[in-house]
Amino acid sequence: MNSLYRHLSPAAAALAVASLVPQLVAQEPPPPKDWKTSLGLNLGLTGGNAETFNVGGNVLTVKEWGETGANILSVGADVNYGTSTTTSVNDPGGPNQSLTETDTTNVNNYGGFLSYDRLLTDRLYVGARISGRHDEIAGVEYRIAPTATIGYYVIKKENLKLALETGPGYVWEELVGTGYNDYATIRFADNFEWKFTKDSRIFQTFEFLPQIDDWSNYVMTAAVGLGTKIYNNLELQIVFRDWYRSEPASYPGTDPTIFRQKNDYQLTAGIMYTFN
Repeated sequence: MNSLYRHLSPAAAALAVASLVPQLVAQEPPPPKDWKTSLGLNLGLTGGNAETFNVGGNVLTVKEWGETGANILSVGADVNYGTSTTTSVNDPGGPNQSLTETDTTNVNNYGGFLSYDRLLTDRLYVGARISGRHDEIAGVEYRIAPTATIGYYVIKKENLKLALETGPGYVWEELVGTGYNDYATIRFADNFEWKFTKDSRIFQTFEFLPQIDDWSNYVMTAAVGLGTKIYNNLELQIVFRDWYRSEPASYPGTDPTIFRQKNDYQLTAGIMYTFN
């Protein structure tokens, strides 16, 4: 009996160890994910009696680490520039009749953000965010807005996600003609993405930054886009963006004061390349 026990014990021990291996592996934390970076470029040209040139680019890089991606660091930036050339006649019908070309900058803006989020549960998270923007045409010398974040995934599926965010913050800005302004705010935002096919998706973002003691003074931005993968990591994107300032910059030296348009929007088509 003792001899048989000695022969069976090693086999039994081996089976016991083998049964524990999957459990030990499952308990190990997942390896950290690499940075996931997307680079985009859009370009527009027209010619003939009027010429326009528009170019833009954007970058977004995201890092997730910790158990089930509990920590998320995101960095993004975009830049847009455009000019137009028109031809007019000087002294029509007169002795000095001639053609003159006028070059005008019609788009010149750039901005970026840095955010960190920490998942407390599968759906609830907290974090912080800071964003900044400059827009020559809208008269925004600068706008800087750091905010705290409390977010919740109302929908969190593999192909469909909707997150709502809020949190206190502060806004510093300098507007042409209007001057310096700063105020406490509370940020309301959402992020939505729907992958309705394997290679196609709809995405949308929204942000609202009102002055806490005067809600008629606010900044609102929104974007909605359609992306379709055309080859490996290349995606064709069509994106509509809107920037709204309830109390916009003015034109210097005007009396009475003439304010700029409250709303600026942009429709672009371009290519996005994603890599790890």
